[in-house]
Amino acid sequence: MALRGLTNERSEFLMSTLPVIDTTAPPGSGTVVVPHFVDGGGWVTQILLVNPTDNLMAGKVQFISPDGTAANVTIEGQTESTFAYSVAGRSSQKLMTAGVTLTRTSGSVRIIPNGGPIPTPLVLFSSKPAMVTVSEAGVPVTSGTAFRMYVESSGEGNIQSGIAVANTSSSPATVTFDLNTLGGAPAGVSPVTLNLRESGQAAKFLGDIFPSLGSSFRGVLRITTTSSGLSVVGLRTRVNERGDFLITTTPPTVESNPASKREWLFPVLADGGGCTTQFILFSGTAGQSSSGTLRFVDQSGQSSTLTVY
Repeated sequence: MALRGLTNERSEFLMSTLPVIDTTAPPGSGTVVVPHFVDGGGWVTQILLVNPTDNLMAGKVQFISPDGTAANVTIEGQTESTFAYSVAGRSSQKLMTAGVTLTRTSGSVRIIPNGGPIPTPLVLFSSKPAMVTVSEAGVPVTSGTAFRMYVESSGEGNIQSGIAVANTSSSPATVTFDLNTLGGAPAGVSPVTLNLRESGQAAKFLGDIFPSLGSSFRGVLRITTTSSGLSVVGLRTRVNERGDFLITTTPPTVESNPASKREWLFPVLADGGGCTTQFILFSGTAGQSSSGTLRFVDQSGQSSTLTVY
């Protein structure tokens, strides 16, 4: 696990997670789709391209609007919809939108290599209203045809889950959203379908997808498609006590990934001194059940006692 720390313009310490890349895994090939970017209206997006190999990786980055057409953004003083990248071996490159416009531009991003392997893309969203950065969230790219993710909607604390889906295929796609409670039962709302054009994208809050859901819900959202693939990202948003809009990630799981029977280790835990930690456990595939224990361990490897609600 990696953390990114930022001391913002009013000297507050912000942190977000950055995924760790397995350098022993072979790099991917072909076009990769980042399911969401947002620029302007207080937002900027950073696309981080990481080359874990010894060889140069080159290609282009295309910004696409939700309807599948080109979207212009400004990066390093140039306003275009397509930008070239060139990432030397064992290095990275950052493309950061300027975020200077009052109107908001959003959509998806296509990373297209000039043949050969492609760098690993990571995304960092930043909310900077009134020239003060109040929140950042780093997310990996997750692709597949069936996903599950934890979602939440709460009037208390102004919490809302957000979901962005992008069609990675060159044909129209139908996306279905199906909601269950934390106990696995149907949530009492009908599945919702969404049609995406080729290379199309949609970003919605949970309450937008299911308007009749109510103001308080916690459960598991299943996302499936008829196309050859989707790219998906999940965000958890919250309006804090002074009205700042905060974001963090709730990554989806891909149902086709095999379930693991090994022990999982969370590498960091913070409790007290103004910090809390939430553990969210849910089944990664339909019909899966599991049981076990959570064990808390301090930095010396000894058991630690904590109060859990």
